Amino acid sequence: MMTQTQTQQTHISGLDRLTVPQSPSGFLTLAVCAVLLGLQQAGLMDFPYLVSAVFLYGGSCQALTGLNEWRRDNKFGAVSLTSCGLMWLSLLPVLILPQAGLGKVPETSASAPYLLMWGMFCLILGYGSFSSHKLTGIIFMGISLLMVLTAANLAWPHPQLSQVTCAVGLVCGALSVFRGLTLIRKYVRENSAHHYQAEH
Repeated sequence: MMTQTQTQQTHISGLDRLTVPQSPSGFLTLAVCAVLLGLQQAGLMDFPYLVSAVFLYGGSCQALTGLNEWRRDNKFGAVSLTSCGLMWLSLLPVLILPQAGLGKVPETSASAPYLLMWGMFCLILGYGSFSSHKLTGIIFMGISLLMVLTAANLAWPHPQLSQVTCAVGLVCGALSVFRGLTLIRKYVRENSAHHYQAEH
């Protein structure tokens, strides 16, 4: 019979699985997209086709990973990763493809509020996941700040603002890589422990 403490621990563990994304690929591709967006806003990545390819890969990978999180009954992970994946894909016609001459550059009055709405959405994701895993919450809040700075850079272009946007993108990327590698290490340890128990 389980004690009350064990029951509470099991319940908390279940909440963690439901609220925190547990996919290394989701965080690693999130890192790549965040870094490239920061570099692109700072004018350090003037290759729109390359950025488009990375956004297409990263966004698709995150969306598919979110569907896998849904199959694992991780609803928050599914919503966060799927939404972020589609967000990167939606930024292609807004920020990247017009630089390659594919489509018309959207009006600032339309694109800036669009980015701000994504910033608010990522802020909600960060707030929702912060209590379960602080680093995950910080990552989503950082993505929120990146979207806000990108919108501000579109409305009021300034070299210093572009540099700050780039710095935020690099920090978000570094934190996402750390989170992804931590999850990989966790899964490797768990698999090693299962193999050891099976052999003994």
